[in-house]
Amino acid sequence: MKRRQFISKAGLGVVGATATLAAPAIASGKKQWIAVSAFGKAGLLGQALEEFTAQVAAASNGRLSIKAYHAGELVKPFEAIDAVQSGTAQMGFGAPYYWAGKSDSISFVAAMPYGLTAQEQNAWCYYGGGIEIADKTAYNPLGLKFLPLGNTGNQMGGWYAKEIHTVADLDGLKFRMPGLGGEILKTFGVNVILLPGSEVLPALTSGAIDGTEWIGPAADMGKGLFKVVNNYYYPGWHEPATILDGFFDLNEWEGLDADLKAIVTEATVATNLKILSKFQAVNNVALQKLVKEHGVNIRRYSDELVQAIGARATELLPELAARTPEGKELFNHIVDFRKGMLDWSGYSEQAFLAARGAASFKSA
Repeated sequence: MKRRQFISKAGLGVVGATATLAAPAIASGKKQWIAVSAFGKAGLLGQALEEFTAQVAAASNGRLSIKAYHAGELVKPFEAIDAVQSGTAQMGFGAPYYWAGKSDSISFVAAMPYGLTAQEQNAWCYYGGGIEIADKTAYNPLGLKFLPLGNTGNQMGGWYAKEIHTVADLDGLKFRMPGLGGEILKTFGVNVILLPGSEVLPALTSGAIDGTEWIGPAADMGKGLFKVVNNYYYPGWHEPATILDGFFDLNEWEGLDADLKAIVTEATVATNLKILSKFQAVNNVALQKLVKEHGVNIRRYSDELVQAIGARATELLPELAARTPEGKELFNHIVDFRKGMLDWSGYSEQAFLAARGAASFKSA
């Protein structure tokens, strides 16, 4: 699809978009790229993308500049991948499960229910062959190159208009949850609805959905979800951590000089760490505000629900993965890595968190 054809079909209302989207200029050895994002400009993820593009420009001495367009500025949030595949943009930023319509395997890259923590996901990506297997089974077949560009860390379980206690309470709910978690909820009679972030609050307000998951306290408070519903559940069984993806036109990526590839790669690593660290830093402050200032009820999923959903995940996820050879290969790779993490994480993080309550420190 030609650039102008894509813009027309996307229904863009951006003044001067046609001029902006001329073919990337290459003058004096410099490249100019366009990046499109599934996330808004104002939030943490929008700020992180701006910092990423600035880092690439500075580190490359201007040899590679990337102009970022946030959700709705150039294309709709879920059209970011189409823009990159069409050649309209050279880079996209989102969450892998947003592109589930393109690939049966790609949602496993984002997060697997009852799967890996953020620390384990990073270990898988950088030292466990995760980037390579994700490229092979999900991104390269779409003409894309994948690099992790953020992580939410452990998410909250979601916001509900009413309390839920049993499996029966799920039946008939209209709930926003993307990815594999949503596929699991469907088997319990939930009407799962996929919405971009900008549409979540209006849908809650109108009653189009009965509840939603988003990310965690800081991002959820910023979105104003507490203004409509106040039952806030944990743990985030569906997304113990979520990889955000930077994806690049594969031909453009392969055409980069080796030093520019290294610069972009290291900038994604830095952005990944910054986003995860920022969420970790701000979530507790936001959680306290939600409870103390906005009257939010923090509720734990019942053991019945956690066990029933976990059992269903054990049955369903291998079936979903086995739809394609690529999905099966990716799933098995993650499961094998997870097995290797269970012992060590149990002896280290899990055991320490259980023990930490034994010491009650006060400021010196």
